[in-house]
Amino acid sequence: MAEVPVGSGGIHPESRPIWPTGKPTGTPVQSAQTAQTMGGVRGVPPRVTPTKPGEVAPTTPTAPGAPAAPPKPAPSITRPLTVEDIRAHLLNMQIEPNNFITKLSSLMLRNGLELSRANLVKIMNMLQGTNKSQAMQEAAVLLIMKGIDSPQAVNVLGQYFAKNPGVASQLIALQQAAGNLTSALGMAKGLLNANLVSQLGALLSQLDETFKSLTKRSFEKSAISRENLLTDVRALKALLSGVQNKTPNANSAAAQALSSSLIELQGKLDGVLQNLLAQSILSQSGRSEVNYLYHQIPNTMTDPPKDLEIVVKREGEGKNSPVDPKNTQVVMSMETENMGKMVVSMIVKNNKVYVIFVYNEKNYGKEGRRLIAKEFGDFQQKLAERNFMVTGYQVKVDPAMCNIRPYLIPMIPGLDDLLKKIDIEA
Repeated sequence: MAEVPVGSGGIHPESRPIWPTGKPTGTPVQSAQTAQTMGGVRGVPPRVTPTKPGEVAPTTPTAPGAPAAPPKPAPSITRPLTVEDIRAHLLNMQIEPNNFITKLSSLMLRNGLELSRANLVKIMNMLQGTNKSQAMQEAAVLLIMKGIDSPQAVNVLGQYFAKNPGVASQLIALQQAAGNLTSALGMAKGLLNANLVSQLGALLSQLDETFKSLTKRSFEKSAISRENLLTDVRALKALLSGVQNKTPNANSAAAQALSSSLIELQGKLDGVLQNLLAQSILSQSGRSEVNYLYHQIPNTMTDPPKDLEIVVKREGEGKNSPVDPKNTQVVMSMETENMGKMVVSMIVKNNKVYVIFVYNEKNYGKEGRRLIAKEFGDFQQKLAERNFMVTGYQVKVDPAMCNIRPYLIPMIPGLDDLLKKIDIEA
């Protein structure tokens, strides 16, 4: 549903649509609403029908010298939003309502972003140079809601949404690539300066230990320092690029193995770098509905480690909006050994916690509820050790909500199905 305010530059998403002018361009007004409004349109008072032919409609007399009574506002006409409404609004803003723009407008409304010319121009500028895919569009809309107007950020975040990379698998692949380079350096003695090879070997050994600690101690603060990890990855990537420039162009197997290993490790580092940058972008402040901290870390409760994604809601809006651990919402998306993908949402009010477990019943049926009930006591005890009291919990079966994306890009309740229909019609 959506509202078009009179004289405004955009459609504003609301819980109920109010269309101020004109007749419906799509779905007709319901009969009950028509009876209530008497055919009135905002700004045009309804007329009283004469009782006899030729008779003038009665009017309320006004005392001499008394000010005229202000006209009563006409009731609003409420009806579902249609694709014709969006296209009419785009034409009113002098924007060609082609299928791409219409679907993009639908996405903006679904995410609670005003459908204005200024917002559309920003998004289109940010999408230039990209494939304009659904993932890129979602990234652009989210960034506008966070107050970020950057084509580079759209590219990073759009690729993150499209590929959905997991940091746990990336770190494992990075360790393997580092090991391959260590072996290649041992074979390539004489191709590079011995001192350089020794220092690079020591650095790779340190890197291996760092990533092992990340997959073993992911719940410790020392293991979750995104800023430090970003700095280390950038520095190592720059160093490897310099080493590659010094590698001689030789046809020997050792030289080819060294060059291939350097390229492989740089590629793995770039993947981790893009993942960390996307996490940093998602953690930027913005409007209240998208003002959160986001982390993706290895989940050591599975073997091999899978991904644990965490969203922590900030208070209010803006850069200085804090996280109050006693009053917030924490959402965790994880891959479990017994129930597959699962989301745990904790609503915290004055250290009292209400927990919602979401999983896919298609895969695990009633067994999932039994497993949750079995483990809940231990979960409750761990929270109690941190001075949080669990007041209750519920289990929901919702395949669509068994991932973190709906919490990163929240939709307006009730608008999703309606605007998906508009996307199909467009």
